[in-house]
Amino acid sequence: MKNKYLVGKGVIAAAAMFAAAVPRAYAREPAGSLPPPGSYTLNHIQRVPIATVLEGGNAPRPLSQYTEGAVTLFAFFYSYCADPNGCPLAWEAFEKVREEIIARVELHGRVRLVFMSLDLAHDTPETLRILARRYEERAEIVPWHFLTASSYQILNPLLRDMGEEISVDRVASASGGVVLNHLLKVFLIDSRGWVREIYSNQSLDSAAILGDIKSLLIEEEKPGSHND
Repeated sequence: MKNKYLVGKGVIAAAAMFAAAVPRAYAREPAGSLPPPGSYTLNHIQRVPIATVLEGGNAPRPLSQYTEGAVTLFAFFYSYCADPNGCPLAWEAFEKVREEIIARVELHGRVRLVFMSLDLAHDTPETLRILARRYEERAEIVPWHFLTASSYQILNPLLRDMGEEISVDRVASASGGVVLNHLLKVFLIDSRGWVREIYSNQSLDSAAILGDIKSLLIEEEKPGSHND
């Protein structure tokens, strides 16, 4: 996906646009025809790799602190992304899932949302902390964490192990802004740190995601479910 670079205060303006309506091309069936939560099983795809991340002004923490202990919806992003089929699409889906969780008491405190930046130079911990403030009000119900890393020596192995590729579009960037290419992937992670589903821009349907989240929670309530 190609995204044009916004500088300075533009990052906040770009963040505000992410919740706007964007074109949809969902491959999933309509919500009414989705299988009931708990009637199917999501495969164990891979464990989330070991890594160290930064959040706000906090000291470095293990990524597992954000991918274990609760069902997690996780995506790589960068704050100035403007491609409607890229990061803004993920942002919209995350906001819809967040609203659905807030509306369901039985889901409170059992799900977290995580965005991790691909651009360490621009998306500093302070920049991401500003974005996170938009979601502080209901953080005890469904926290939304905005993470970065201290170096690409930490980020690049994580991207590789998660199957995410990123590159700079040299031609498009020659006009003055930075244009990053990456493939949108949103990871659904169970409370033990296993990736159980990966959504693309063709399958990023909030109703389907919510059903998958409920299925994982139902699974975890079964006796013996925590024996990997």
